[in-house]
Amino acid sequence: MAAIYGKAETVYVWLGEESDDSWLAMDFIKNRVLNLKDFDRLIKDEKVIAEWRALSALIKRPWFSRRWIFQEIAVAQQAILLCGQHEIKWQEFADAISLINEVETGTHRISHVMKTDRELGHMPDFFGDVSALSATKLVEVTNNLFRKITRNERQARFSLEYLVSTLTTFESSEPRDTVYAFLAMARDTLPKTTLERSLIEKWGWLEIIKEKFIGQLSKRIISQPYFVDYGLPLSDVYVQFVQWAIEKSDKSQPESLSEEPDSPTYGRVILSQKESPRPLEEGQDTLPSWIPTMARAAFGMDGTGQKMTRKNADASVGLPSDRIYSAAGTRVLTEKFRIEDGVTRSSSDSRLNGLHYHSMFVEGFVLDYVNELKYPSQQGNIPSDWLKLVRWKGRDGQLSDEFWRTLVADRGPTGGNAPRYYPRLVAHALSQGVQGDSLNTGNIVNWGNCSIVGEVLRRVRSTIWNRKMMRTEHEKRLGLAPELARHGDTICILYGCSVPVLLRRCTKTAEEVSEEDQQRQKKEEEKRKEAAKKIIRVWRHFVATRPASSSSLHQAQTKGRKRKRGPGPAEPGHRPKKQLRTRSIHGRTIDEVQAGGGAGTRVDNNGESQGNPEEANATGSGRAALESDPGVYYQLIGECYVDGMMNGEAISSWHTSTLFEIR
Repeated sequence: MAAIYGKAETVYVWLGEESDDSWLAMDFIKNRVLNLKDFDRLIKDEKVIAEWRALSALIKRPWFSRRWIFQEIAVAQQAILLCGQHEIKWQEFADAISLINEVETGTHRISHVMKTDRELGHMPDFFGDVSALSATKLVEVTNNLFRKITRNERQARFSLEYLVSTLTTFESSEPRDTVYAFLAMARDTLPKTTLERSLIEKWGWLEIIKEKFIGQLSKRIISQPYFVDYGLPLSDVYVQFVQWAIEKSDKSQPESLSEEPDSPTYGRVILSQKESPRPLEEGQDTLPSWIPTMARAAFGMDGTGQKMTRKNADASVGLPSDRIYSAAGTRVLTEKFRIEDGVTRSSSDSRLNGLHYHSMFVEGFVLDYVNELKYPSQQGNIPSDWLKLVRWKGRDGQLSDEFWRTLVADRGPTGGNAPRYYPRLVAHALSQGVQGDSLNTGNIVNWGNCSIVGEVLRRVRSTIWNRKMMRTEHEKRLGLAPELARHGDTICILYGCSVPVLLRRCTKTAEEVSEEDQQRQKKEEEKRKEAAKKIIRVWRHFVATRPASSSSLHQAQTKGRKRKRGPGPAEPGHRPKKQLRTRSIHGRTIDEVQAGGGAGTRVDNNGESQGNPEEANATGSGRAALESDPGVYYQLIGECYVDGMMNGEAISSWHTSTLFEIR
């Protein structure tokens, strides 16, 4: 589809019939907003409120929130928006929206003008969050989606993980299109058939050679085949995406294993949640806890559909290309990572029986446990029991470093270090509240007389919205936890994950453990049978296509190369080979040991094999022996902030590694 739109001379976009003064909005853009010499006066003019309202209605039309429109606009040579009998060039529309986003996000001047309108009830935040609107994201992302190489050639700039993680407000009637809609625009994906046509079908090589070549090639090229199957259950499509993101990630950098598996992606990626049927024997389809749904998204349209409003705090993991924290330090995802699935049939919780599950096995360690928990922040306000937890005593009190750092998650609005004036401004804001009562941050942001304090509180609101304040059990550290956190939840750092996560321990029955082991063995047996069939097919193909004379030719060449060497003295500088002797040590044959030993192995004076101590430590009772507790699994509750533990500090201390099974 991208090729069709890319070759079109002009792409016409139908926004719908004229309504809500859409003609006024289009005229406003062309004749007022893009008239830059009067722009500063325009954004302060209280006489154009009707025009701003018309423009607000236009950019919230359904077309702007469709997921597939990126292909229509991003590759178009020229696009024109049509609304009723009126039209506007896409370039003009995009320039206007980008200007408005820059001004409103940075200064909120347009909202200040709208606040003066009596008909709107002096609404302090008429536009909501402009940068989170679908129309704004469409403009900003399509502008940067491709890098132009030549006049007719473009190169995609963003990965599939980045696009799915960023464009969460766009919708599709088919939930699998949450991922599939961006395949043609991502720099690291190609439809499988595209690669096969261009590289494989022209070759006359054996199939096994083709497969091996493609396997090596896929590690070196940017774009790789991505399998598209609308018949797959929904959870399998999302799990496939998570595995793809992990495999394509830079293993030298900490990941956000999709909120984050960043992630990966557990933490950041927000996916659509709809029921998807499975065959009866595979159980009812469900999404694992490590694949977040739209319920966790930071923004959403309000009930009236008039503005984009905040409904949750921002994700802490950041975007794939811009990690905010590094809680795991330089520790990356280990070889222990894997994903398994099965059906729960014998759980003590009857609600789980008959459900299909996906288990993610990932290595990490327990940092601490949740001890004290306070009420979640409602609408971004600071609850009174938070102030009691840190013993804030009002205007004359001392503001602790751990408290102000936790309120802003020790970062500025762009993810950099918190500015040095933050503690002073946070203390000033807290002093504006009523003694013993919660602090209404919204009032100070919208009606306060100090704009810089308002900006700091916007950062606070983006950090604490719907989160709980917690105190850990052992280290007594202050932190922020998800709304669903409970006393006793486990705070963990997972290798490869940029932020700590909260896990909830669940136990399995003995019957569950036995059934899962049987399911695992059955799948392994099926894999072995399939591998054996493949080997047989390859061998038969090889035998069938081998020239008839190749066998006799090979024998003749081998016979001609044979020479008998006498027992005479060795040539100068020649080192005779050690004679191979076969005997058994602890039931193992050691021909290779007597022939000189393998890597990490030596032979003592008695001919006994001695392992490399370092290798023994690594493969004996150490890392190779690390396995998860078969009777326990965890649910991912969400990411968390732990003061003083966000930049790899915990890695410097000794912790016992654990393999967590997360469902």
